[in-house]
Amino acid sequence: MDNEQMTRMQLRKNRRKPFFKKWWFWLIVVIVIAAGVGYGLFGYYSKDNTNKSSSTTTSKKIEKSKSSSNKKSSKKKPSNSSSKKITLEQFNDIALDENNGTDWNTIKQNFGSPVSHTTANVQGTDVDVQNWDNIANSTTGAMVSVGFTANHAVSKKITNLKVDRSSEIDIQKFAQIESNQSEDDVIKILGQPNGYDASTIAGTSLTELTYSSGIKGDPDAKIVITLTNSKVSKQVQNGVK
Repeated sequence: MDNEQMTRMQLRKNRRKPFFKKWWFWLIVVIVIAAGVGYGLFGYYSKDNTNKSSSTTTSKKIEKSKSSSNKKSSKKKPSNSSSKKITLEQFNDIALDENNGTDWNTIKQNFGSPVSHTTANVQGTDVDVQNWDNIANSTTGAMVSVGFTANHAVSKKITNLKVDRSSEIDIQKFAQIESNQSEDDVIKILGQPNGYDASTIAGTSLTELTYSSGIKGDPDAKIVITLTNSKVSKQVQNGVK
């Protein structure tokens, strides 16, 4: 009887299902597969979102760069000709005469819109004066003023020009200026002036040459040479040594 029971128990053991046929085995397999798929999907979407975020950031940077570039390119220089600097050559080109002097439209086209407007009496005649402050090669406070009668220039003035002098102007040089000398004579002795003030009315021309830099003497030393009809008629100095 004992042998028979042992044989039956052995048969039962042999008849037991293999582990891979057990329900719990397949449950574990399903769980492992599901976990692997879920991890893969999580990694994919995480990477995809990262790429999208990076792409969006890059796109925004490109758009911002383009926008900045467009803003820079849209900043054009003002078309108003008043932004140009008025040169001494342009000033010298202004012709003075009641009938044939340079007309207002030509000067406005070359110089741009004036910064101010005044009236003045020049050689006993009331003139309409237009002022500009955009002067090339000048110091603070430089100004160009042009006076008009009947729409033609009859006076012009430029101030505070920069001048590089090879040597200082002293009282000995000033003493060399004599009546009836020409403007060229004066410039040969004293050099280029820091300012010009000229007018021509009723056939009479007056010119003042002002020297205010490179002068030996007081800090505010100044020389003014007046020419009537292109000849020295008056010379004045203040603080020159």
